[in-house]
Amino acid sequence: MSNQENPTMISYAMNFGAVVGLYYIGKFCLFPLSLYSTMAALLFLGLTVVVPFLIYRLVKRYRDQYCGGKIDFSRAFTFSMLIMAFGSLLVAAAHYIYFAFIDNGTMVGAVVQSIEQLQAVDLSTLEGANAEAIAQFDQYIEVMQQTVAQLQAMSPIDITMGMLSNNVSWSVILSLPIALVVKNLKIHNS
Repeated sequence: MSNQENPTMISYAMNFGAVVGLYYIGKFCLFPLSLYSTMAALLFLGLTVVVPFLIYRLVKRYRDQYCGGKIDFSRAFTFSMLIMAFGSLLVAAAHYIYFAFIDNGTMVGAVVQSIEQLQAVDLSTLEGANAEAIAQFDQYIEVMQQTVAQLQAMSPIDITMGMLSNNVSWSVILSLPIALVVKNLKIHNS
C-alpha cells in the first residue's frame, strides 16, 4: 500500500465508521430499555448480531467501488478494523454522555434488582435441585454482587474506556473472518 493510498483508505474508513458509529449509538439507545424489557433486549441482541454483516457489506462496497473489485487480506482486515474503530470512537462519546449525565445509577440499580429477585428464589423447592446446584447458584449470585461492587466503584470515563476497549477487541476478532470472506468472494454483477 503506497502512501498515496493510505489517506484515501482512511478517509473512506472514517466515513463508513461514522455510519457504523451512528448504528452503534442507535443500538445503544436500546441498552437501558433492555434492562427492563425482554423485547428491547431481544432487539438489542438482534442488532448486535447484524454488526458483522453490516461491516462485511461496507468492506465489500469499498472493495468493489474503490479498489477495482480486488482486495488483499491485509487491506480488507485493516479497513474492517478501521471502520469499527472509528465507529467505536463515535459511540464512546455517546457512552460517556449516557453514563455521566443520564444513567444516574440506573444500570447498577437494574442489576441489584435482578440479584434481589434471584435471591428470593428458593431452589430447595424446585424438583431436581440438589446441594451442588444450589451451591453453584449461590456462587453465581456472589459473582453478580462483586460485579455490582466493581461497577459502583467505576467512574463514567472508566466505564466508557472499558466499553471502548471491548469494542476494539471485538473489532480485531470480527475483522479476521470478514477480511477472509471479502478477499475470496468475486464480484457478482446481477
